Amino acid sequence: METGPGRRWRSMAPSADRAADARALTGSARVLAVLRHLAEHPGGSRLGEVAAALGAPKASAHRALGSLVQQGFARQDAQGVYHLGFDLLRLVFGYHEARAPSLTVGPVLRRLAEETGETTHYGVLVEGNIIYQAKVSPSRSTFQMSSVIGGSNPAYRTGLGKALLMHELTDRADVDRYVAEYGPLEPRTRHTLCSPDALHKALVDARRNGYALDLQENDLGIVCIALPLFLDSPSRPTGAISISAVGSRTTPDDLVGWLPRIREIVTEELGSAVLQPADPPTGA
Repeated sequence: METGPGRRWRSMAPSADRAADARALTGSARVLAVLRHLAEHPGGSRLGEVAAALGAPKASAHRALGSLVQQGFARQDAQGVYHLGFDLLRLVFGYHEARAPSLTVGPVLRRLAEETGETTHYGVLVEGNIIYQAKVSPSRSTFQMSSVIGGSNPAYRTGLGKALLMHELTDRADVDRYVAEYGPLEPRTRHTLCSPDALHKALVDARRNGYALDLQENDLGIVCIALPLFLDSPSRPTGAISISAVGSRTTPDDLVGWLPRIREIVTEELGSAVLQPADPPTGA
């Protein structure tokens, strides 16, 4: 899980439909609804607030909370406010550590590589660089990409990096700070984006489109399309996946044409929620 500066969990308010469903819950279903409510309120909730959210009597909400507290899945502080329990958090984070995101996206990368005949990657943003955590080459590959697992490239000149930077650098001031800290934006090829203006425009386009392109900006002759994935947070991407191809046989339109199938495969393997943030960035 990424825990860099400024990262935080943003709660998602339950929808009206979910609140209506909660009012009809009984037994174990109500306990799970209470658990979801606590997860969506990091500051905690009092008994009355939980009962109101579920549309249930306080006695019913209290019984559900009591079951969770008994199992260590909820706790009550000295002020009477209920929170997620530390036992539950240990289970969740233990599962996350045991099943790294790079393993989670493995089936997606393999399916995309075989269907497109191109190389797929998964990478994360670390300071100003993209770090490659997974790579799959298709079985019928005739060209080997130079990227290696554990290797890195400056984020501004890769599709993976821009797919993540578009959620980090949401206005021109953010771009200027990024360039001041990690710049200058040096050219790797004649296509590399080397000015804050060019990078800012590319990120604006990526936010509008929901994907980022690398058009021979990092390696001459190589193009790619990349999408962010929200695996462990509803508001900030955990990492990004990409498909890289040889530019002489793959046009930008070809890359964009893969989008429906990319999203379909991701949804089949991981669910549609990982493709969109709960609060999309709107910076221009």
